[in-house]
Amino acid sequence: MTVATQFDLILRVLIAGCCGFAIGYERDARAKTAGLRTHIIIAVGAALMMIVSKYGFMDLLGNKGISLDPSRIAAQIVSGIGFIGAGTIIVKHEDVNGLTTATGLWTTAGVGMAIGARMYIVGIISALLVLGTQVMLHRNLSWLRLPTTNEVRLQVKPGKHNISIIQNKLQDQNIEVTSMHVRKTDTADVVHMAIQSSETVDMAKLTAVFEAIPEIIDMEIY
Repeated sequence: MTVATQFDLILRVLIAGCCGFAIGYERDARAKTAGLRTHIIIAVGAALMMIVSKYGFMDLLGNKGISLDPSRIAAQIVSGIGFIGAGTIIVKHEDVNGLTTATGLWTTAGVGMAIGARMYIVGIISALLVLGTQVMLHRNLSWLRLPTTNEVRLQVKPGKHNISIIQNKLQDQNIEVTSMHVRKTDTADVVHMAIQSSETVDMAKLTAVFEAIPEIIDMEIY
């Protein structure tokens, strides 16, 4: 292998490392489990293994009885990165954290493989897409925001117009009642309703909205 060829291979490794740096920097800035060093090493390692897969056995080609499958090492990279990604996923009380980082590691390996295979444009554009996704979708984009839905059980003071008053006050807070069921008792009207808001409303704010309505005796929010 000539010196010029080896410099070309080194360039691939360096470009892969730069792509890993870009993706890992964003993860590191958000204090994620896998950060800058992990992404750089994975990108460089994937590019290196791809290069070895393509060029590491060229001296054996032509030997009698020897057949090579360059895709075998590449396939092992994909499965191997799955184990590393699994280590970044944390499940606690039914909450799953680390999925974005795990998929980012998996894609970073793909970026390194693409660049190791001399597919520079594909690898760099893929790295930019991953980085753009991680950065842009952390912002409050109103056009991407899905409405939040909650179910509420209320005990309301008996009164002909009390439920209408509650609906109007919820509308003033940009909260829409999507369904409602009322059961009357001797002491109160029991109201089951599903509410929806186009804005992000946490449980504390939602509780404060209902507590400010004097017609409500008791409430449960799910």
